[in-house]
Amino acid sequence: MRYVLLVVSLAAVPCGAQDLPDPGRRLSEQEQHADPDKRTPQKQAGPFDASPMPRRNDQACEGARKNYQMSCKAVGSQAQHSRACGEAYALYRQNCP
Repeated sequence: MRYVLLVVSLAAVPCGAQDLPDPGRRLSEQEQHADPDKRTPQKQAGPFDASPMPRRNDQACEGARKNYQMSCKAVGSQAQHSRACGEAYALYRQNCP
């Protein structure tokens, strides 16, 4: 009886398999342009096409640095893994280029 159930269950497993596309196959033109989120790369920016760096605001930088130090506390503390520390670090990086 166990042998029969084993054979039946092994025979039924391929019936539930999905027909997934082969990951190595090439996509047609229609399939390539079907995803609107994928953007074609724009013209590569040359070395002189970069926008100028914004001027550094020393007062904003100092405030962001203090906020970062107060939010993250000491090295190795649990506060370093908090969301407030991550946001403070992002503001620090934004204000102190």
